[in-house]
Parts: sequence; structure tokens; C-alpha cells
Amino acid sequence: MPGFNAGATYLLSDGYGGAHALLFGFAYFGFEESRYSLYGNIYDGATVTTFSSDEGPAPNEWGHFAVGWDGAYIVTYLNGVPVGRTAFAGPRRTPGFPGGGGRLLIGGSDHNNLDGRIAQVRGYEGSNPREDPAAPGSHLPLASFVPQTIFASGGNLLSNFFRPSLHVADLSLGHNGSMHFGRLRGTLFPYGVLSECPDCPLPQFTIDPTAPGFSNGTVSAQASASVDAPLPVPTGAHIFDSFSRTNSTYALSGSGGLGSTEGGTAGVQEWQMSQPTSTLMPFGILNGRAVLLANGTCAAWVPTGSTTGNLDVRVDRRARTTWGSGIHTGLSFRVIDSSNFFFAYTSDASDNPSGPKMLNVGYYNAGNLIDLTRNVPMPTVWTTLRVVTRNTGIIDVYADGSLIYSTSNVLMATATGAGIYNHQAGSGLANRWDNFTIFDAPQVRLF
Repeated sequence: MPGFNAGATYLLSDGYGGAHALLFGFAYFGFEESRYSLYGNIYDGATVTTFSSDEGPAPNEWGHFAVGWDGAYIVTYLNGVPVGRTAFAGPRRTPGFPGGGGRLLIGGSDHNNLDGRIAQVRGYEGSNPREDPAAPGSHLPLASFVPQTIFASGGNLLSNFFRPSLHVADLSLGHNGSMHFGRLRGTLFPYGVLSECPDCPLPQFTIDPTAPGFSNGTVSAQASASVDAPLPVPTGAHIFDSFSRTNSTYALSGSGGLGSTEGGTAGVQEWQMSQPTSTLMPFGILNGRAVLLANGTCAAWVPTGSTTGNLDVRVDRRARTTWGSGIHTGLSFRVIDSSNFFFAYTSDASDNPSGPKMLNVGYYNAGNLIDLTRNVPMPTVWTTLRVVTRNTGIIDVYADGSLIYSTSNVLMATATGAGIYNHQAGSGLANRWDNFTIFDAPQVRLF
């Protein structure tokens, strides 16, 4: 949990020399005025590479923060959702012990110490706990995941560490088969290297009453960030949802989900998911936007209140090409159920997140996938993906006000459900959904 002065402070560091194999913490407010970004850098022996994120926590908001490197990209995560990607080929190096490197420091060093709270630290080297050897590709670095938020179910978090003794608990698997018992250390001039200091004062700890209940996953009111007020419902909209409500992810035993829409002539509608409600929901909310939590094809939809099936369905993206986030979005329309609906989504022409975007349109009929078109070029700049569907069978797909693709198909033409859509695994970073809106379709085509 970052405090009110957590900008440019460390969660993790491997030394003091300015050239780190690992530096990870918070940057000052930037992308969002009231929230920090996740921030850090990595050194390859010659060049320092800086990485960051588009989304981050607000002051006093508890969250799960992570960073990983897969050999090609550094990826940052907030509450299990990828929120930034930076290319880095490696290797990871430090200037070594004489330059202040070579030690893993938690919560700061002799400077830039964290203003906030740390409840747990997990680290992995040489293996990725998210990869499933039995199902290669099932848990990709750019997919969301379920954050680990407690040491053991029903246990008292870090109770051994909080005990005021010389030795602290290490509940990991150890290093090279042996466990390490923490020892008191002090700062050694001039590099700020921590050295043995058996006479230093014992660490002091207090109970934080605003902390979540880590043993049961509950979150107190103080542990959640304030939420911006929803935007006004556009005039004439059947459905409107700006997703301006409390974060809904898999963190702290959460199951995700989108809740209910905010308003419109059809009234408040509960989002329906392509997965049963007894399981983890495929979509969630992060900082006022819908995000992908599942790692695969999925849809969510609402009843639109239409009596004709002539609908104008829209959703916005927030493209942040610096981090590769929010560059895509997708819609479902003519929805009957999870096995019968039409869709439109965007994808990359290549692995370059700043490169051209392509439109893809198709449908599922009794669970069978049929593509209507693939790889139709999108404009260089666009915000709103828009589908106009009519009960005569006409389908028009727009990027903002530009018609990108048109066809006619009478299948499910009078179905009135509509929502959002994700087309493939590994899309947790690229896909975002904002300002979902449904109107009556205009009487004539707009060109």
C-alpha cells in the first residue's frame, strides 16, 4: 500500500549504484492525476532501461504489484492485470558489490525508502510460476492471473517476521536448498551497503487497522481507492456504462465481474458472462475501465431494451502505445447466449503494439466459429469501435465516424443482447473497454 509520498520510492532494489538488475517501485502521479504508476529500471552492463505502467494504485490503496521479465519484455502487473510492457533483451547486470549492487533490498535502501506498507514479498528466479508445463501457452506473460495474497490459508500473515527477535522467518523454499535467517544490519559508508550490525535496534512494527483481512480475503473500506463519479448518461442511450466503480479483480480472493450498468432508458442491467457465475468471471474492472481477467475467448452482454433489434453499439478504447496497453477492444452484438452471437474486434498486424490495427468480424452459431472478414485496416487514430446492426441483416462497423466494413447477414438479426468481447488468450494487456453505450440505430447509414 503506497502512502501519500510514495513517488520515486522502492518496493524492491538490488543495490545503490543507479545501475540495477532489479529496481521496482512507484513513480509520481502522471498518467492519472490521483494515482501512481509502477516504475523501475534494469541494467545490461552498458544501458539503463526504464519501464513503467499506464495504471497504478491511489495513495492508501492496497493492491498486488508485480514485475517480470521473460527474456524479451519487462511486464508490470496491477492486481494480476498486465499494465505495461517494455522491450528488454538482457542480460541483467549490476556494478557489483563495490558499486553498491548485489543485495536484494525490500522497501528501500539507505534512501528512497517506501512511504507505505508491504504485507508480502514473493520472488522467482529461473522459472515462471505462471507457466503450466502441461499446457504450454495457457498462462502467458501478457495474460491476467490470480494474485497470491497470503502465505498460507488461515494463517497470520508474516506473524513470525513481526516477532521482535534477531532471526526473522523465511517461508520460501530457500536458496540452493538452504534457508536464510535474516539478521540485523546497518549502513556502511560510502556506498550505503548494509552490513552486519548485531547491536542495532530491533525493528518495530505496528498493526495497520486499514489493511485487508489477508487470511480471509476481506477488504476494508479504507483499503479501497475512491472512485470517480460516473459520466452522465448520453441522451437517448438504451444502455450506458463507464465502469466507474470499485476495482473488481481476482486480488484478495475476488472473483472479478462487471456488476451492473449505470443507466439508460432500459434501466440498470446486470452484466451476463460466458462463464458460470460460480467460477471466476472473465472480465473485471480496474481504475474505471473493464479489463480482461480470463485467458481465452469470452463475452459479456446485457439486455438492451430494444424491441426491433436495430441497434447502434459502441465502446471506447484508451490506447497507450508506450506500454502496449488499451490498444484494442471488441464488441459482441446480436447476442442470444454464450454460444450464439456476433462479434467485432481489433488486432495487431504484427507484434508491434504501435503498428497498424486490423478489424475482424464474425459470429458463433451453436458454438461454431464463422469469420465474416479478417484483417481489414483500421485508421491510424481512433477511439470508438461502433457496430450498427439492423433486423434486415445489415451490419456496419465504424471506427469513430468512418465506415470500415459493411455486410448483410440475417442470422440472429432480431437478437437484442449486446456487450463486449475478447477473442484470444494473452490479451490481458492489449484489451480495454470504456464508455459502453447502446442507442437505437439511425434510420439511414452514416458515411
